[in-house]
Parts: sequence; structure tokens; C-alpha cells
Amino acid sequence: MKRSTLLNLALVILATFMFASANAQILTNYSEDEATAMYQTAGRTFRLYVMPDPIYSPSYNAATNANLGADSQWRFVFAGLTATGPVVSNVPVAQNWVEFTNPTVGVYTVDVTERNTLIGCEDATPRTTTINVVAAPLATCPTADNTTFCGDQLAQPIVLNITENVPNALAAYAFSVEEEVQQIDGSGAPIGGPSVNSTFVDFTLAAKAKHPANLGGATPNFTYTFNSSPLKVLGGNRTRYTYTFKKASDAGAVADGIISAVSQKSDYIQGLTSYPFTDNKVIFIVNPTPVTGPVYHIPNAFNYY
Repeated sequence: MKRSTLLNLALVILATFMFASANAQILTNYSEDEATAMYQTAGRTFRLYVMPDPIYSPSYNAATNANLGADSQWRFVFAGLTATGPVVSNVPVAQNWVEFTNPTVGVYTVDVTERNTLIGCEDATPRTTTINVVAAPLATCPTADNTTFCGDQLAQPIVLNITENVPNALAAYAFSVEEEVQQIDGSGAPIGGPSVNSTFVDFTLAAKAKHPANLGGATPNFTYTFNSSPLKVLGGNRTRYTYTFKKASDAGAVADGIISAVSQKSDYIQGLTSYPFTDNKVIFIVNPTPVTGPVYHIPNAFNYY
């Protein structure tokens, strides 16, 4: 074999290797391939992208998903999912991605093969992606209020139950807890203003509560437990401690609610959303111990003169 032929072959191999290495992802965040089963929150739009064959799309730009081969097509095969745009199940289309809207809870598969219209060839072995569509995370606080504490109390445990049908390794949640401490009179009316700590607990989007470091239980039922402040009677008055579950401090303009790792990822196209807590508030009231006053009677010398 001539030296020039060997050199050309080496360059082709190198170019193919560089294409595969440089394009380990499509666009910015599409980096995990079909070898890993996908988890997706119900009702949230998502897309799948297919890496094109470098031989038939030699100038493909993964960063922008541009420059697909002029003769390249992809056949997506699926059932139970609603695709948008030109994609129809089992019909080749000159588009290497598919978007699904409003998926319902269930397990789905999407098969895809690349074909080329110029040579009439199609891959005989489809790539299969498994999509687990799960219900949005449900978070509720089962800890009961207690408004009848007598005198100072130790810190009290508060529990948050979280339900989401995801693997333990994917269980991660963003939320916060606000503490409000307020002195009140015998009828419950405020005395002065409250003391508020809006981030008494704060698991941000960037640093969620994770299993098993912060969460107990196992899929699909996880628990988070924390302690209130020590419950003290302040100023000699009845004192109310209120703990309210809210959104994470870095969750922006979304409504108060919980955000999971899976739900946040599922919001990639439609934008961040949260899911409301149920039973999201716990109230403790510590009451001064009644002090018995003197007992009065008629003086012994009442009629003694």
C-alpha cells in the first residue's frame, strides 16, 4: 500500500474519531444516551435527538444541531406518546429529533433508525430509548399541630413525606422552610411583630436534599425530618412557632412548592415549575404555666373590736 494511501486512511480514521469525541453530546445538555433509561415528569414536553452518521453528515455541528446530510432521514417508532411537528410514528422524516407533549404516567419506548435516500439504505438495528414517565413529586407534612404545650419545650421533630416513583439515586428535592415566632395574648391576637427566618431550612436548586444523605425511606416514598427551634415562652406571653414549607430560595418567580431533580430536568423546554405542598404548615404554641394566685378569706379579725 502506498504511503499516501496509508496517510489518507489514517486521516479518515482520525477525523471519524474526532467527530465521535467532539460530539459526545448534542446541543448543550443532551449528553446522556439511550443506554440509560430516561425519567420524565408527566405533562412536561421533552425531546430526543439522534446523533447523525458522520459519513452522511460530514459537516454536522453538534453545538447547534446543524448541517444534517441532505439525504439523511430518521424513522421514529413509538406508541402512546404524542409527537409534534412533522414526526409521525414509523414514517421517515428529514429531522433527527422528536418532541413529545403532555406525556402520561407509564413506560414507553422509542425506536429510531437512520436511513439515506440517495443509496436507499437503512440501519437494520434500531436504537431504543426507554422513557419512564412518572407523576410529579407529591410532598405533604404529617406532623400534627400542638397548641397546648405547657411551658418551655425541647425542639420538636417535623417530617415531610415525599412521593415520587424514581430510583433512589435520582431522589433529590429543592424546597425551604420558613420559621415565624410570634408572641400572642390569651385570645391568640399578636403582641408586637413576629420574628421571621425565611430560610430556616433551605435546599436550593443547586444543592437539593438527596438520598441517602438527607432523605430516609426508599422509592417511591421518601422522608425528610428536621427539628424546630427549642420552643420557649418569650416575654412571659404565649408564643406561637409556625413552620411553613415553601419554594427554594433560588427558585425565582415560581409558586411555592417542591421541585425534584427529575421535574426540574423535565422543565427544560417549558420552563421551571413547582408542585404545591399539601399540609404545608405546622404550628406549635407554648403557653406560660399558670401561676396560682393567693387564696382570700374574710380576715380573722373581721368583727373583732
